[in-house]
Amino acid sequence: MAINSARTKNSNDLIDDFIKVRKARHMSQAEVAKKANLHQAAVGRIENKSTEPRLDTLMRMLDTMGYTLAIIPAYQGDEHAINLEINSVLDSLKEENLKRIKAYADELYAEELQKKKEAFESFRKLCRPIDLGDDYKAILMEELDRKYGRID
Repeated sequence: MAINSARTKNSNDLIDDFIKVRKARHMSQAEVAKKANLHQAAVGRIENKSTEPRLDTLMRMLDTMGYTLAIIPAYQGDEHAINLEINSVLDSLKEENLKRIKAYADELYAEELQKKKEAFESFRKLCRPIDLGDDYKAILMEELDRKYGRID
């Protein structure tokens, strides 16, 4: 079961994912229970979240469907604290200061965009002398436009 999320999954989220996998595999609660050596009622209680499964039970249930559970430690130390600090500072700023910060950020973005445009234009000039043939040149130009935006 692959679980990709920017936030931490709680046990309810894991059970919801388990149910989706079970249904995608077209397996009933009874089939999972039989293969995992559990009672069907136990699987039902887990799925309706009236009880939380032990880790080994969840692993057995997943194994019956050909899945495993991967647990990846995620450190939320310094960066997490910095984000909270930035958010609390932003919340405390007056409106005129927020406008100044936004204007500065917009200016930085415009400078970065200008640099990208200049690099893109330099690259396009380098590509023009190459005789790629019309088909390949059109494909290259479309890809450059898609990646860096249309520059006229």
